[in-house]
Amino acid sequence: MRQILTDGSFLIGAAIGSGSTAMAAQRGRADFLIALNAGRLRSMGVPSIACMLPVFDATTLTEKFAGEEVLPQTKLPVLLGVNVWEERLDVTQKAMSIQRAGFAGAVNFPSCMHYSHAMQHILARAGRGIEQEVAQLKAVQDVGLTAMFYCATRTQARLAADVGLDMVCLNLGWNVGGAQGHRQRETIEEVAVAVLEIGRLIKRISPKTRFLLEGGPIETADDLRRLLHLAPIDGYVGGSTFERMPLEVSVADQVDRFRHAGQRRDVLDDEGARLVAWGRPYGFVGHAKAHLNFLSRLKALSSAQGSVLLLAEPGLQTLSCLKALGSANGAVPSMVQIDVAGEDFPTRARSILFGSNDASLKRRPALEAGEGDLVVIFAPERLPAGTQRRLARAMRDGVFQTPGSRRPIPMARRVVLVSTASDPQAAGLDPSLTEVLRGWSIRVPPLRERMDDLLLLIQQMSIERFGEVIARDHFSADAMQVLTEHLWPGNETEIHALLGQLLDILGAAPTGQRIRRSDILPLLNGPEPMRDIGTEKDRIADALWRHGFNRGRTAQALGMSRKTLYNKIQKYGLTR
Repeated sequence: MRQILTDGSFLIGAAIGSGSTAMAAQRGRADFLIALNAGRLRSMGVPSIACMLPVFDATTLTEKFAGEEVLPQTKLPVLLGVNVWEERLDVTQKAMSIQRAGFAGAVNFPSCMHYSHAMQHILARAGRGIEQEVAQLKAVQDVGLTAMFYCATRTQARLAADVGLDMVCLNLGWNVGGAQGHRQRETIEEVAVAVLEIGRLIKRISPKTRFLLEGGPIETADDLRRLLHLAPIDGYVGGSTFERMPLEVSVADQVDRFRHAGQRRDVLDDEGARLVAWGRPYGFVGHAKAHLNFLSRLKALSSAQGSVLLLAEPGLQTLSCLKALGSANGAVPSMVQIDVAGEDFPTRARSILFGSNDASLKRRPALEAGEGDLVVIFAPERLPAGTQRRLARAMRDGVFQTPGSRRPIPMARRVVLVSTASDPQAAGLDPSLTEVLRGWSIRVPPLRERMDDLLLLIQQMSIERFGEVIARDHFSADAMQVLTEHLWPGNETEIHALLGQLLDILGAAPTGQRIRRSDILPLLNGPEPMRDIGTEKDRIADALWRHGFNRGRTAQALGMSRKTLYNKIQKYGLTR
């Protein structure tokens, strides 16, 4: 039976629940293993804390898997988790049975330390408390085995040090992190203060006792490294950090890799393939159903000559659409652009469109034949009502007149009105303009409606704008889950901002390390996906609260205009 090293080297123990984990820990060069009912329950997919519930007999459960699975699979010393709650307890007989079974020693687990102080006092009076756990481990040590004592307080640590137990492991609480971990309540620096104090106490009483840590905010090797700079310890025991969390990540990543490698791409029919090929010169990427429907509609409009209402939410790139509507080869068309939202006076748009009889503003009307394939009007709803009606007549009749002239001039350029509304009726245009554009509107599908194309867009944008490829293999499975569940209120603009920050993360990360969920979440606009928040009123209230009742940021996170948000706030009575 191999014994635990006593040469003063830093010890690594793995608290496990299966034979496969035992073999993996041995390959990772652990110094010893601990077979616990908590480990077995973790292997069943439940949180470690379930070990304190009356769901299985801890002794039977632990001894069975430890003897049948762990001992035959490893050459490492194995400590058995024992408790003092049996009906008839003889600590010497128990110690001898542990020795006969081939274990290197024992630990007190499940332990009274996980109960409240009141419960601990009750168990102590019944002879089943912390003091009895120390007595049991002392008996294990007396028969020549190794004893490790789990404790949670200074007082408990003193009990173990007073009898000179081999190892004392300060349990900092149930582990944070992973899918079922607890939320972090204390920082590494806060924990280090208690570690330093208890460690000094133990060494002062029993210098030969090894002092170890487990649990709490220590989630990664970097966390342990930080703590070692603040407080000296003799070793670390990993439970969830060695078994549950690595399994969650590695299995998820491996399954995700195979799914990605073997994923059957949607087989495009002939029409879909033609649409993808048609859109490629203009810069379109993807083959999601919503995207193909959009390309079909855009292709039909591009071959016609009428004016178009282009509906694109904030953050959607419209240049590819304008290329398709204004050129036949994918080149950027020459355009006269009028951003009514950016004009000092919206009335200036009238003179740009139709010309002016003011000599100081004399210019060629944008609607007249000349250089330029398109006249693009952004925020057309801000045009004065008279200008909108005049533009509607020009679109309907195909001619217009300059101010002060009755001579009809052919309207020779295609007009594209770009609105951030979701449909023509919500665009806020004059009814005459809405009527003449009926049947000539097209909506650009937002990113949330074409999530199948997300990776293609990320890859294309990273190459075009940063000269580097950010592809699927750069993301862990949980990071991909975050990306695909995010609502993307900022659309392509949000992807662009995210990519710039991800390049910094990849540049600073060790070679081969993937982008994780924790890297992604702080970089996304708005809160995490609000899938189960409830009604629209609940979602809006939640978003307002998360954004400090700032209506601008809330509207952006929800993917709606400030005006729409204001109307819904009034509708649901959400004013403070």
